[in-house]
Amino acid sequence: MKYFFVLFFLFSLNLFGQKNQINKRSTYHVNSLATHPFGVFFSRTNHNFKIKASTKTSFNSHISSGNIWLQKVSAFFPTNKADQDYISTIPWNDRIHFFDTETQEHQSTQFEADGVIRQYITSCNIPFLKNHEIQLNTRMFSLDEGKAPFSILTNDNVIESFHSNIAGGEDPFGRRNYEFNQAKIRYTDINDNKIILNNRDFVFSGIDLSYYYYPNINLFEKFGLFTNFGLQTGINFSETNKSLDLGLNAGLTKIFAFKKNNELRLAVSLGLMHTSLAKFSKSNVLLIQNRFLFSTEFNLEYVKHLKKSNYISLSFGYALQSPFNKKKDFEQIVLDGDRRSTHWHYTFSHLYRFTSANTLTFTYGTDYYAFWFYLRQDFLVDNAPDIQTGLGLKIYIQ
Repeated sequence: MKYFFVLFFLFSLNLFGQKNQINKRSTYHVNSLATHPFGVFFSRTNHNFKIKASTKTSFNSHISSGNIWLQKVSAFFPTNKADQDYISTIPWNDRIHFFDTETQEHQSTQFEADGVIRQYITSCNIPFLKNHEIQLNTRMFSLDEGKAPFSILTNDNVIESFHSNIAGGEDPFGRRNYEFNQAKIRYTDINDNKIILNNRDFVFSGIDLSYYYYPNINLFEKFGLFTNFGLQTGINFSETNKSLDLGLNAGLTKIFAFKKNNELRLAVSLGLMHTSLAKFSKSNVLLIQNRFLFSTEFNLEYVKHLKKSNYISLSFGYALQSPFNKKKDFEQIVLDGDRRSTHWHYTFSHLYRFTSANTLTFTYGTDYYAFWFYLRQDFLVDNAPDIQTGLGLKIYIQ
């Protein structure tokens, strides 16, 4: 990741010069947030790489499909200080052998998930004043078995065949020990509040209202630099999480213009989201421990401007998000589960570490519409989702 910062710094200094005229048209950046079984219940930063405010109202809709498989794992949290201190001295994978869940005081949670989460996002962008715009999003998702032909790349059989024949090795997660193409999410928090989702369940999770400002900074634009600032509010409506989220984000884009209307765009965005700033129900499920979620995203995009203001683009993105839970608390957690593979603990242990993903996106746009397709993959194997695809359409209102 450090190489992104080095490259961005060099490019920002304009060491390569800016000899060709920049096309100041914004390309569309896809919302490719992970379809995580917890993350779909609250608002998360949608990083913005546009270089200027829209001049037309637009509507867009997209669907993403992510394959999740998290085997059943129980987590125990000792409440006695002496037990906490003792457990912290034992390697995490051996702690269950030194902790008696029948006699020693503790709190506990249990989590398992399987299936394909499909997230449906519709949004409306409305320009107002100069260099300002607002965006209204609706968030919904469903859970299903992920069977072909409705799931091609995100099908269990396809993923395990890829592991066996191309990369990853034979059954790296012990997935073949369990039945394929199931659909369920089961989670019980420390207060005994539960999430129970089954095949074909549909959830309207919430809405997001975002405000963006695109300042005209002549000194920046002289060097091909464009920036934006955003404020995002999320209202969550599901029975699992009735709450209000609030976040801030900022983006910076460097454009290199070449001959024949070709461009290279290098961008970085930072975001901070305060989840559950206000709670509207005492029965909310405790999804995450970290109220503040930091995230950043890097995007490298090649744009080819065609005739009649049309364009095509291919972009590579790298996203990083801070842990859902507090890393220090992992020192006192006791995990128990079916150890058929070395990855059995990922259900809980990955809630305590930074998550990352890579996204490859193809976009075709005109003055009237844009459509796109993306493929999202986590090479560090957070496994929620294992692989994710998305497609969508944006329409501009004249």
